[in-house]
Amino acid sequence: MPGGRSGDRRTGNRRTSSRTRLDNFRRGDRIQVFSAGRQLDGNGTFIRVEDGFLVWEDNSGNRNTTSLEGISIRRLSNRY
Repeated sequence: MPGGRSGDRRTGNRRTSSRTRLDNFRRGDRIQVFSAGRQLDGNGTFIRVEDGFLVWEDNSGNRNTTSLEGISIRRLSNRY
């Protein structure tokens, strides 16, 4: 496997399918999490995706684990 990461998503590994929706997010990105069109717990920080769940920290410092089913996530600008 020359180069290691080719970016090819055709791995056949089902665990990567839930991750591909969030490929553009990186640890530390500022995010907003929505479920059924409603914002959850204000703004927060993306940590990771694990076993079909979004792991993120809200502005109060609470770590949240939210199912990827039925949510949408928006990255916030880092500009203030």
